[in-house]
Amino acid sequence: MFVRSMAAVAAIASTAFAVTSISDDEMTGYLNDGAVDLAVMYAPMWFFGQAMDQPPCYPVWAFGGNVSTPDVYDSAHKTPPAAQCEYPDVGCGCRQPDVPIGNPGPEFPIYYTFFQCNSSEVRVAYNLFYQKDGAEVADLIDTGHDYDWERVIIVHTKNSANNSWAPSRALLSAHSGYHNLAWGDIQNTLTTDEVNAGDAINPNGVQNNDHPKVYVSWSKHANFDTRNTGFNDPASQSLDDAFRSQDWWHFVDAQYYIRSDNSTAAGQALGSADWGDATSNPPSVQASICTQNAPMMNATSNSNSTARYHRPSLHRHH
Repeated sequence: MFVRSMAAVAAIASTAFAVTSISDDEMTGYLNDGAVDLAVMYAPMWFFGQAMDQPPCYPVWAFGGNVSTPDVYDSAHKTPPAAQCEYPDVGCGCRQPDVPIGNPGPEFPIYYTFFQCNSSEVRVAYNLFYQKDGAEVADLIDTGHDYDWERVIIVHTKNSANNSWAPSRALLSAHSGYHNLAWGDIQNTLTTDEVNAGDAINPNGVQNNDHPKVYVSWSKHANFDTRNTGFNDPASQSLDDAFRSQDWWHFVDAQYYIRSDNSTAAGQALGSADWGDATSNPPSVQASICTQNAPMMNATSNSNSTARYHRPSLHRHH
């Protein structure tokens, strides 16, 4: 009887909440004000993990900024890349979480853009910047490159029946494509009250709330809505099998959102800088944001990668 009651409670918990909708006037107001409030209202909770006792690279400011000092948008302040080290030392030379596992990670910026694609669709892009991705394998093959730009794009859709807006899809960047998820299919979400209370690890398996849990893969920073700790070999890090867990988590405060389209100094600097193979900088993504929905390829497009196959993953967690 107790088990049945607990199952019933779990079923109720998984369906008791629904994503918050906003009115057409509210959407117009958010867009006119630069959309940072809209971005924060449905922002992800970001998760990062380590494998084999090796911490990952952690998001950083692109032009020398930090928690207390903003970016300076000139070439002299461009954040340097981090060198590739021997696998599994994927985090050498770059910013790391630098707090014990099981704790919130430090602040980092989100280089965000937004666009109203048509009368019934608005998209918001959350771009994260890293000093590199991947590592060397046997001192012969680089599985990554200098710098890395990754993102989540949230698609907001208008309900013409009642003139309200709500997020309908999330596009999670991964290996030159996206995991394209209907909002109600995102495996783990949080309410705003849970975010404000500092909750992150739990609850799990609750869908259709306002804040998706996004798990950043350990080596190459692809984004997923599930954890997966089954594979830590080099090849798997370029595939759906990529290792991702929840050793650290962070919800970015509004003050660290940096508007980065070409109307801003940030966007102009980001768009004109050379990021090497990391070509998907925020203004370049913004230029085609309304058509960004290509499915993820099983293997990375990096021609130096050892990964050219796909295999089923184990230990995938909700």
